[in-house]
Amino acid sequence: MIPMKVGLAGTLCVLSICVPPARAGAQSAPGEHSKLALRVSLELRKEDHWQRVDPKTVFNNGDQIRFRFMTSQGGFLYVMNRSSDGQVSWLFPVAGEGARSRVEPGPDYLVPGNDGSFVVGGRAGFDVTYWILSPALMDMSETALPAPGSQPSTLEPRCRAETLKARGLCTDERAGARPFTQNGQAPPLGALEGKPLVSRELKFQSQNDSTHISLASSRSGVIVYEFLIAHK
Repeated sequence: MIPMKVGLAGTLCVLSICVPPARAGAQSAPGEHSKLALRVSLELRKEDHWQRVDPKTVFNNGDQIRFRFMTSQGGFLYVMNRSSDGQVSWLFPVAGEGARSRVEPGPDYLVPGNDGSFVVGGRAGFDVTYWILSPALMDMSETALPAPGSQPSTLEPRCRAETLKARGLCTDERAGARPFTQNGQAPPLGALEGKPLVSRELKFQSQNDSTHISLASSRSGVIVYEFLIAHK
């Protein structure tokens, strides 16, 4: 498939998003009824190959990035983005193709897909991606997106001086995965109303530039967390 650029109402643009999530190298994982374990990592395109990077990396305009995701429990994956400009849009799946968001326990999935990527752009700041793993198919039309340009973020990335000196990288500790805050900046997730949410009980641990997310109990519900993307 020849990559085709699709503009979004947010900082991130999507290349070739109209493909199902690809599985790259199935790995063993606990079964459907075990305790939850998720793994998410961020990859940056370097010339003709993809390289896993620190999730706290501060990206430059024009950088192409993608996510690698694994779950120990099957369900339906949805990803929404709030840009640093305050614009909100669905990143995954494509509207009207909710069934394509099905993920199974074990394999790695690439988001937005095997041949797709997100292009970083817009004003300097933080994009907040909201990750939702639901045990049942959701109707995305139940979530009304705010008007473009609403509630822009005033935060700007700050590089850690010691990181720059030691590794030549720019990172910001505020970037990466974290619990869903449900503050005034969060988008209205109407499709989640009335559903049991699992967010505060999640534990986050960094390992080899990947974030491992776990739930101590076997409690069922909709998993929601945030992943902040810092960019200049």
